[in-house]
Amino acid sequence: MQLQGGSGGKVINLTHVLVASFAGLIAAAAASRFRRQNSNKDKKIIPNLDRTESGRVGKLEKFSHYVARQMGFEDVNEVPELCRLAHEYLRKAKGCEENIYEYLANERDPDVLYLKLIDEFDRCILTYFAFHWNHASSLISQVLSIDSGQKTKLRNILLAATRNQRFERITKNLKVARVFNTLVEEMKAIKGDSSHCTEVMVPIAHSERSPVLLLMGGGMGAGKSTVLKDILKESFWSGAASNAVLVEADAFKENDVIYRALNSRGHHDDMLMTAELVHQSSTDAASSLLVTALNEGRDVIMDGTLSWEPFVEQTISMARNVHKCRYRMGVGYKVSEEDGTITENYWEQVNETEENDEAEENCNGNSRRNQKPYRIELVGVVCDGYLAVVRGIRRAIMSGRAVRVNSQLKSHKRFANAFPRYCNLVDNARLYCTNSIGGPPKLIGWKDGDNNLLVDPEDIKCLKKIASLNAEADSIYELYKDPSPIMKPGSVWKDIVLAPSRSSDQKHLRESIHKIEKTLRK
Repeated sequence: MQLQGGSGGKVINLTHVLVASFAGLIAAAAASRFRRQNSNKDKKIIPNLDRTESGRVGKLEKFSHYVARQMGFEDVNEVPELCRLAHEYLRKAKGCEENIYEYLANERDPDVLYLKLIDEFDRCILTYFAFHWNHASSLISQVLSIDSGQKTKLRNILLAATRNQRFERITKNLKVARVFNTLVEEMKAIKGDSSHCTEVMVPIAHSERSPVLLLMGGGMGAGKSTVLKDILKESFWSGAASNAVLVEADAFKENDVIYRALNSRGHHDDMLMTAELVHQSSTDAASSLLVTALNEGRDVIMDGTLSWEPFVEQTISMARNVHKCRYRMGVGYKVSEEDGTITENYWEQVNETEENDEAEENCNGNSRRNQKPYRIELVGVVCDGYLAVVRGIRRAIMSGRAVRVNSQLKSHKRFANAFPRYCNLVDNARLYCTNSIGGPPKLIGWKDGDNNLLVDPEDIKCLKKIASLNAEADSIYELYKDPSPIMKPGSVWKDIVLAPSRSSDQKHLRESIHKIEKTLRK
């Protein structure tokens, strides 16, 4: 049907109008249905978080209960043994994997069921810790707590009220012991003292090559330790590592007498504040060890986030010149009380007039002039920020080392932004990505000498993605701007968490577990 327009002679086709309108309604309905479906999926995959009337966090869904719900069990009382195994696996309790296999041993194809259940536990870990990051401390405490809910809540209130007083008392009582302990740890790390000077401590030991400073950088939980293990197997480091100095602030933190005293009390809610309390002292101890090792011409491996550019740049500058003159720690990061001016001076040269004969001459009487300049190498390690958060929370549960999620994300973002500039300051650089679950780190960038950084155009997108993440995110859904890369093929979330085969695997497991739990109840 056609109608003639009165003013311009325009023909209006009502059929086209109706078809267009109908198509629009269908599209709107489809979009609405898609949003509802996604909303329902989100509701299932997000751990339940109850709030009080005042808006405070009330109760977080336990991991074991979350696993049961993901697998389709509406009542956790139906599967108490499954819940126990899930909790053990999360904490990596001794013998947990053997217990899981024993649980499935009498079923048909126990090996297949075992692999599927382990995969499901891993997927649940990836999703359980992908949300509620602002409440990460509560998540960790809940996993580690074994008391009844009411008892735990009352104890946490009491501990929170007395936390500052307890920290101050322990710090005061162990202040002197900490100084001596830190000195001992530095001496152990440097592998020598004033009365015993090993061959490698003498600058002339590097007469045939330059000493090496290896900078291991990447955000917290990026997987630096995994990459370092592989590097230490390489031809050079397999021979040099035994005499190299490893500089790692976390090592000093874990051996800090105050840190150990507070951690030994088992107050899980104190974990973050305990780590933050000793952060500066462990950082200072690592800096002291670093400058001592460089002054002696040692091979050095410095393991840290390398997220603060001024510190890294000044450290590289010091290493370039330390064969000419000695250095010591500077005043660090200071803010003027008068006008708020910020001064950053992490290292300073020791004036010739301040150097005595012992400082100027090494223990075999060789002059510093015999030292060769350092070769500086950089190994960067990156991974998806979401994976780093999950790894960090899991590590806190297993080892007691915790960091705030926003601090962790900031370290990843800053390092990713700074890495290209760091490459211009070093002699050799490599960049690894550890996004592969259970797979080896992947080399995605390489730079040698004055050449530019060679990268795979597709793989380097990982670095750019991390450089733009939202460090204040509360969940994986807030981590990146739309369109989020987590929903693209190749991402852990898309390929593993949302794998099409997961629902059929869950059904297979559910049928077997239902029979097992029913048998155990008899």
